[in-house]
Order: sequence, then structure tokens, then C-alpha cells
Amino acid sequence: MKIRRILAVATAGLLVLGLSGVMSACTKPAAKQITIGMANLYLGGPYFVGMRNAVQETGASFGWKVNVSDAGGDSDKLLADVENFISQKVNGIVISGAWLNDFPEVLNAAEKAKIPVVLVDRLTSSKNYSAWVGPDNPRIGEEVGKYFTQLKPNGGVAVIIKGGPADNTIGIARTEGVLKGLNAAGNWTIEVSPDFGNWATDGGKAAMENMLAKLKKIDVVFCENDSMCLGAQSAAADAGRSAEMIFGGVDGQNEAIQEILKGTNYKVTGYNDASVIGKIGTETLKKILDGQTVPHDFTVDSPMINIDNAAQYKDAGLWK
Repeated sequence: MKIRRILAVATAGLLVLGLSGVMSACTKPAAKQITIGMANLYLGGPYFVGMRNAVQETGASFGWKVNVSDAGGDSDKLLADVENFISQKVNGIVISGAWLNDFPEVLNAAEKAKIPVVLVDRLTSSKNYSAWVGPDNPRIGEEVGKYFTQLKPNGGVAVIIKGGPADNTIGIARTEGVLKGLNAAGNWTIEVSPDFGNWATDGGKAAMENMLAKLKKIDVVFCENDSMCLGAQSAAADAGRSAEMIFGGVDGQNEAIQEILKGTNYKVTGYNDASVIGKIGTETLKKILDGQTVPHDFTVDSPMINIDNAAQYKDAGLWK
């Protein structure tokens, strides 16, 4: 009888412990939902859309909720979008500032709210951001310029199509790099299009049409991004002048890489993959939220892409 009583007490104790464990598991607080905002100055081009998609996809892989805004190119709207994210008390913000060189009000507002901000692609003059992830624009431009000179050792007429506006530091850095690469040979005549291509295929085509009308001979064409350069290439083809010139851009857009692989007159681009930058930028924000220390400025490797290595990049730049 005594043994039975001991077993009964022991069994009851185990049941109590088991129920206690179940109750403990049931009452364990759920993991905190992380919500971030992604503020975009402009989503009118494939590069910026690809950046947005990479941030959304990477954030979703972390279980985050990602709220996205589009300022449509309006800097005041960008500020309002960030202020809206702050009022929502998001955990972090990713900003794709497109051509905007500085937005101190945006960064000051986030800093005051103690919300970390990661900039992707666009590096601002204001330094009170948590981290920046982007390409080495001067190096990209210089490599493209040097490659032009390799292909055209006797020099000639080089047309440059800028994205705009005039104070766009990304475009300035790329063009200065190209000029450095070209001028090392000292036998180039530089013709800068007076019309901005606005970073779009149609804009690049329109600017190139005007340059074709102005110049009887063109040897190389550099555009500050691939979208514009694809448009410029199309304009030359429509004018029946493709054979006289070669083209080069920046971003490693897939269509440009395919042109290089096909052996067309599109010869070179610089690797600046929106998907890679968006992914690394979001991963950087996660590290910050996890309490890790990250570099304040992180430059993504930006190699030149030409016929020698284009095959290894053939699936890059697939921005959807």
C-alpha cells in the first residue's frame, strides 16, 4: 500500500510539472514583429525598382514587414514619407535617394527618433546616417574610360550623356572617372550632351539623336547608366551609324550584358547591381538592429564588365 501511495504522489508530481511546462510554453511571448520603411525618391527606372525589390525580398526572408514609399522624384515628398515612417515607429529605415545629393531634414528626423537609417546607392553630404552601401563610382568610370582607349588607341570623338541634374554627385563621379581614363591617352575630343538623359532609355535615345545631328563622326559614347546607353545605342542604329562607334555605360544591367555577350557595339559596363546593393543594405540594417557594429561606409566591389568576363555576370542586373 505504501509503495502505491508513493507512485501515485510521484505520478501526480510529474503531471503537475508537465502541465506547468505546457503553460510556460503557451505563455512565452511571441517574437517581436520588426517593421522597416523603405523610402524611395524615384521608382521610375529599372535600377531603382530592382533596389526596392531586393530590400523587400531580403526583409521578408528575415520575417520583417517592409513598408515602401515612392516620392516620384519630389524631395519634399521623400521627407514626408520618412516622417510618416517615423510616426509609425518603424524599427529601421532604408533610403534610396536616387539623384538627391543631400536630405539633412530626413536624416535629422530619423536621428532624433533614434531610428537607424541605411542609405543604398546614394551617398549624401550629411553624415548622420547609420550606414551606407554603394558602388565605387569613380573607379567604375575610370575603368570604362581606359577600356575605350584600349579599343580605340588612336582616340577620336567621345560623346558623354549625363543623367542629371547638374549637381548629381554619382553622375559627376562616373564622368570624371571616364575622363580620367580617356585623358590618359590625350587624344580625345570630348562632347558632352547638353541634354540630360534622365537615367532612362527614352531620355538617352533623345539626347543621342541630338548629338548624332550635331556630330558627323562619333567614336565612343559613354552614358552614366546602362538604361540611357541602351537608348543611345538604339538611336545610332536608327540613324544607320552603328558601325562607326562603340558604347559603354554603368550598372551591369542585364540587357547591356547581353549586348556585350552578343558582340554588338555595346562593349563595356561597370558592375553596380541594384539587387546586390539592396540585399547588402538590408542585411546591414539587420546587423544594426541585432546590436552589431557595422562599417559606416561600405563600398561594394565594382569591377568592369566586358567580353572577357561578361559570361560570369550574365544573370546579374535582372531587375524586375
